[in-house]
Amino acid sequence: MNWCKKVMVVMGLAVLLAGCSGISPYTYQGAGIGGAVGAGAGALLDHNNRWRGAMVGGLMGGAVGGAATELGRRAAEDNQRQQYSNYPYNSQYNNGYYNSNDNTYYGN
Repeated sequence: MNWCKKVMVVMGLAVLLAGCSGISPYTYQGAGIGGAVGAGAGALLDHNNRWRGAMVGGLMGGAVGGAATELGRRAAEDNQRQQYSNYPYNSQYNNGYYNSNDNTYYGN
């Protein structure tokens, strides 16, 4: 049973790391800054155990910082494509359809 748990942990880590292959370097920078700010805030807020506060704050800050940076990058990329197009626009991040001629959105 112990061998099975080790295999599952290794496979889980491989899946998590493979999911990060298409992310821009800016996402990593946002996650790093968010993690640092979160660790500092967590250490200041947890008076009983500052290490625990830094760990929890760093993990949460890194996740939120990375997600916010990636979402902002995708939105800026979509906006740039949409701004310079004179034809109906399809976003690569959703199944919707945006018509730039009459500013209407058709989709989910």
